[in-house]
Amino acid sequence: MNGSTTRRRFFSGAAMLAAPLTAGAAITSDDVAARLASLEDANAIRAALRSWAQDVSTGKLAAPIANIRRITLDSEPAISAAANGTATARVPCVVETATPIVGNETLVEMARQQGDGVIRDTERRVLHGTFVKRDSFWHCASAELV
Repeated sequence: MNGSTTRRRFFSGAAMLAAPLTAGAAITSDDVAARLASLEDANAIRAALRSWAQDVSTGKLAAPIANIRRITLDSEPAISAAANGTATARVPCVVETATPIVGNETLVEMARQQGDGVIRDTERRVLHGTFVKRDSFWHCASAELV
């Protein structure tokens, strides 16, 4: 008889402890849904950044600075998304430029005819991008290399 009393106390105590956890489960599931949506947005923005850098490197899009040959993103971007469907991202990158050599000297003309009349340079920059969510997709609104 004494064992059954102990069991009843255990189960009633466990029920009292489980009640707040059950009430908190609804809040937690909302938090999980919000976190999942935030992660999906961050992944979509990362993909949009990679696509933008690829399009600038291949010449499909105009570069934010003249004479850019290639943009290579270095690491994961720092993304900040707002509830109104806008976001900003900052990512370190390497920018390869090719500036045409000015002048009409013989050596410059020879270099141009051989397809090498440019000065190549590599710089480390930070890409600042703003994004807008339209029709459930993130689009690059503007980009600036600092």
